[in-house]
Amino acid sequence: MIRYPPSMETEEVPLEVRNRQVVRGLATRIRILYEAIVEKFGDEGLELIRDVSRDYGESIARRVRDREGKMEIADVGHFVVRVFNNVLVEGEVTEFDEDRIAIKATACPYPFTSPEICEAHTTMEEALVRGLNEDLDYFIERSIPRGDPFCLHVICRK
Repeated sequence: MIRYPPSMETEEVPLEVRNRQVVRGLATRIRILYEAIVEKFGDEGLELIRDVSRDYGESIARRVRDREGKMEIADVGHFVVRVFNNVLVEGEVTEFDEDRIAIKATACPYPFTSPEICEAHTTMEEALVRGLNEDLDYFIERSIPRGDPFCLHVICRK
């Protein structure tokens, strides 16, 4: 943290408020960067976003599996909820059983307007889920960028 001289009075912003502002700002910046990549490179740009997102999801899954081993669907669901909470996704878990977990997001933290960019970005979650347990699948059943009123992220057995 940058400190002011003792003679200067400043208002301290609570850590929770700062974190929320930073996460929202970074998420918006990611969306703007993605849009610029796709505008400049078209389908190759989308493929680049997919590749980078997939690599990132796989790298997280490797680190977690090295520590935890293969995770059951409930553990994977809890982990994905934790990831979503880290980027301030608003919503709720609507299904949670041994065959299917559904996470309803009522607002996009990025906020994506392009379904193609959203799908390329969420390649990370797909790679993460499959990397944590190769018997599981991940997909977005409903999507705000596709015109739905909310997003529904689904983890299920293959």
